This record gives sequence, C-alpha cells and structure tokens, in this order.
Amino acid sequence: MANVDVTRIASNIGALNALNSLQNINAKLALHQTRLSTGKRINSAQDDPAGLTIATKMLARSEGLKVSMDNISDAKNMLSVAEAGLSKMTDIIVTMRSKAEQAASDTIGTSERAAIQDQLSAYAQQIQDLVDQTKWNGVKLLDNTSGNKVFQTGVDEGETTTWVLPNALDPDTLNLSERVTADTASFVDVSDSFSGGTTSSQLGSMSELTTGDYSFEVLDKATSATQGKATLDTTSSLLSGVNALGTQASPTGTELASGRYNIKVTNVASATDVSYIITNLDDSSWNTTGSMTVSNADISAGNILDTAKTGTVGIALTFGTDPAGLVAGQSMNFEYIHSNEAKFELNDASGQATQIARNVSGSLSGTYSYKAAAATFQTGRGVSITLGAFANIAAGETERFTYKQANNYSVDVSTTIKAGSYMTTANYALDKVNSTLSGLGSLMARLSFKEESIAAAQVNVEGAYNRIMNANMAEEQVNASKYSILQQTATAMLAQANAAPQTLLALFR
Repeated sequence: MANVDVTRIASNIGALNALNSLQNINAKLALHQTRLSTGKRINSAQDDPAGLTIATKMLARSEGLKVSMDNISDAKNMLSVAEAGLSKMTDIIVTMRSKAEQAASDTIGTSERAAIQDQLSAYAQQIQDLVDQTKWNGVKLLDNTSGNKVFQTGVDEGETTTWVLPNALDPDTLNLSERVTADTASFVDVSDSFSGGTTSSQLGSMSELTTGDYSFEVLDKATSATQGKATLDTTSSLLSGVNALGTQASPTGTELASGRYNIKVTNVASATDVSYIITNLDDSSWNTTGSMTVSNADISAGNILDTAKTGTVGIALTFGTDPAGLVAGQSMNFEYIHSNEAKFELNDASGQATQIARNVSGSLSGTYSYKAAAATFQTGRGVSITLGAFANIAAGETERFTYKQANNYSVDVSTTIKAGSYMTTANYALDKVNSTLSGLGSLMARLSFKEESIAAAQVNVEGAYNRIMNANMAEEQVNASKYSILQQTATAMLAQANAAPQTLLALFR
C-alpha cells in the first residue's frame, strides 16, 4: 500500500488506497453473497479449478451409482416375475405328481384314469402358458431362447452381473408331456391277423380314444372264406345245430349278416308245417325291420328244415327235439359269423373291451364287431385296423398299440406302471424347477447385497462432492457480514481521505 503524503494534493494517495481496499472488499462480499444465493461454493471455474474438476467427477460417479441402484431394483423386479412363474410351476408339478400317484392305484378304473390324463394334459398346457407368458418387456424369462441377461450393476464398464437363463422349462423338456399335433397309433407288433393299423376320423357319436395302451384281439372267425360259422346258446335245446350254407345269391339282402340272432317258433301247424321268426339282436335295421318271418312246410326225417326255404337266409336249422314236439313261443339265441369274416374287439390297457362302431356309418356300437378279411375297419374311436388274409387270421391273436390323442400335450397314465413312472418323472421335473428357483433366489440375494453396498458408496461420494462443491452457509454468512461491515468502514475512510487535502487551505488564509 502506497504511503500517504497529504501535502501533495495532485494525487490523493490516501483516497486511492481506501478506494482500492473498498473494491477488494466489494469483490469478496459479492463472492460470499453469490455463494449464499446459490448454495454452491464453486460458482465459476475460477473459484476453484482443481476443486471443480474433482467435484464434477464425483458428481458423475454419484449419479452413476444412483443409476446402478435403479438397475439393480429393476433386475430384482424382473427376477421376481420369474420367481412367481417358477413358484406356480412347482405347485402345478406337485399336483400333477399327486394325480399320477392316484392313477397308480388299481382302486380306480379306466374311465377315472382317462379323466386324470385329461387333467394332467391341462396342467401341462398351463405350464407351457407360464413359460410363454412369464415375460419382462416382451422377453420370455423361463426359457433360454433369448440368451443370458446382463445387468449393469456398477458405475464403470464391465461392472455387470449376469443371470444365466434356465434351460427351457416347458412340459416337453421336463418330460411331463409330449406335444402331439395329430392322432397317432403306434403299433407294437403286427401279427398275421392284422396287416397294419392307421388312425382315422371318428364316426357318429363315438368318443375318441384317450391317450394310452390298447389292443385289437381276434375273438373268432368264419369256418372258411366261403362258408359262415354259427355258435349256439347252449342254455336252450330248441336247436341242435345251425348249418351255414355259404353265400346266398338270392334273394338279395336276406342272407344273415354277422351278428347275434334269436330264433323263435311262432306257429306249429303240424310236424311238417312250422313257422318261426329270426331276429337280429345287434342290428334292428337288418332286413329293414330287424327280423324275418320264415315258414317251412316240409321237415325231413332228419329233423332238418328244407334248405330250399331256409337257404334264403344262408343257414339250415336242425331241431334238437322231435318236430312234432315243437311249441309256439320256444326260442333260442345263436351267433352267426359270415363267410370270410372275423369277430374282434378293441381292448384297453387292462384288457377290458371298449365300445366301438359296428358298421361304417357308426350308427351301431358295441364291444365287438365283424369285418371281412383284408378289409380296413374304422372303430369310430380315432383308430382303424386292417385285417390280414382270411387264412392268416387266428382266434386269440392280439395287436397291441399305443394311441396318442391329438392335443397340444399328451400324458399317458393309462396303467399303474405308467402312472408310477410318471411319478418319478414329476419328481425329476420338480427337482429341476426347484434348482432353477434356488439359483434365482441366490442371485436375488446377491443383488440385494450389491444394492446395499452401492447405496453406501453413493452416500459417501455424494458427501465428498458436497464438501467440495457446496457452500457452508454458516461460514458464508459470517464472511458476508464481515465484509459488509468492512465495506461500510472502507467507505467512511474513503470519505475521510477525500476530505484530508482540504486542511491545506489554511495555509492560504
């Protein structure tokens, strides 16, 4: 600061010193007032260039840590969605195992197992729905089609956490069901009685077979390819025999078809004049009314009705009693298998005969049917079978096959063995889902630890940034008050310095 010489008035050094001091005080007062108004210690790069650089980096890191915490929260929410899907999947699998255990007991029947199969198929579909619908931003979470998920859980490049998506947990992969798009019949062995099998559409009102094991069995066949076969109901002695006469050329439509019949004596005019009625017990449409009235005026000494008359239906009847002893109302049942035809049935896994169509239209049904050799039979239950040549057909032969119903997911617990095996499969599936759920929980716990660590780091970085960048308001208020007082005193001193040269006027009085 320059020395003051009052006797030299051309330059008022004292006033200049006071003015310079006032300007410095004003500048400092303005600085502290700016800090008080903005709350920041550094309002311009010139205030603290190094501090500004350090604070800016800390601010970037603090904001990055905040984003990391948001990323972790989002990741935990995503994993929570996956966890909910997996938890529900375990519930479904436990229920499926319980149903399979129920089906493994012979206390239930075939129809009950079929109902359980339908229920298990529905549960398998629900598991697939969980796989398809458990998503985050349109991305499936319970299969590996979209690859692993990488979460940016740190501030810098490479500071990530990876979620390895589980292998596909759909019913196919878990072996809980098989995806079936069309009805299939897989034949185990094709015997001489059957040349092969195929699936077919259903007929009439017959219901489609459920998924499971089945078999075709030949029960009986005609005597030959040209002559039929008749079997009597031995509980009655009305007839002692029914002789098949072979195919009848005329009259058309009256020859017996394969089936069960009843013959009833309706009138006995004499020992040689007997009337009777033959009724088809299986088909009420046979011969239009289901029955045919036959009369015969000539019974030979051998008790055989005249074949010229009985030949119209393809058989000759041998009465077991003296024709003279016949009484109206007597009746007897018999079964007739047409020439070149075989009788067979469709059995379920337990060997019980199931309902099948009796004719091509599906209008008749029963537990057995008749079909010509080398012809294909449509069961009306979704499966067909082609018979072999007549000479190769043998009574008692069976053809086993597995039928799979056309639906999205097919489950087979049609036998106790298969149901027991399915219980083991469900256990494996449950282990796999639980393992995935356990890994998911571990990852979520890891993210929680990381979130806590990052939260603490963010607070500390924010504190360091605060100390550098933000103003200490108490300190700044003290400084502002100090410089405000100094401003006033400097102004007063400037006024006095300006008045000092006036004392020299006394020398000129």
